[in-house]
Amino acid sequence: MSSDSLEEMKPTPGQRIRSFVQRKDVMQTFVLGIVITAGFTLMGLYAYPNWMPAVHSKEMHSARLIMTIFTVLSAPIAGLVLAVAVRAFLNMHHGDTPPPDSELSERSNTPAILVWCFSTGAFVVAAIAIGLLAYNSDTNSAVADAPDAITVDVTGAQWAWSFYYPAQNIQTHTLELPSGQPVDFHVKSVDVNHSFWPVQLGVKVDANRIVTTTAETRPTTLGPIDIRCAELCGLNHAVMETSGAVVSASDFANWVNSIKASGGVQQ
Repeated sequence: MSSDSLEEMKPTPGQRIRSFVQRKDVMQTFVLGIVITAGFTLMGLYAYPNWMPAVHSKEMHSARLIMTIFTVLSAPIAGLVLAVAVRAFLNMHHGDTPPPDSELSERSNTPAILVWCFSTGAFVVAAIAIGLLAYNSDTNSAVADAPDAITVDVTGAQWAWSFYYPAQNIQTHTLELPSGQPVDFHVKSVDVNHSFWPVQLGVKVDANRIVTTTAETRPTTLGPIDIRCAELCGLNHAVMETSGAVVSASDFANWVNSIKASGGVQQ
């Protein structure tokens, strides 16, 4: 083979990858991406959990764990995207004269495409697997807990929540639940669509007029509960909220007895 033929041969994939990695702009972007990835990872492990609502149930604990895992898994993707964006911003063209056209701007980069496809594809597969495992675990827990669960019928109306405890035969406008006992919410609406969201319990379910929806939870920690509507439902949607609490079994029994003593309806 002549020397002219060797000079005209295209570089091998390995040579292209080495050449790409050794470029100054690529190395700078890589280092910047590592720094940003580390920052998001630390935030996901230590900052985000402290910014989330208090954990008063098994479901809320699972939700916070999943959010932490997803943040850490997506940190490299965020690091790569932000590193490219930051470097492009710092090296953008200045002045009124446009930069000369270059064939580099029209040519694809196979190594970069492969890295991007692999990283995003891996994240999607991991997210699906984690979601399916969490869903399966919650479903099995709900089935196992069903015989011992307290039923609470939740009704949403513009713009208030009400709660009926069938076994206790009491009607309330605040929600109290005994710690350690499963709860089965049956949720409906008497007018427009609402969304029942007891924040610290880690569950959220639509309240519809046509069909009763359900949600399960197991309170584990004593403390207050903020109950809100999570779906725009009209003029006073922002004030459609009430309070609640996870209490001890004895405090729950005393609370039920006090309402029964006043006629079964909370004053």
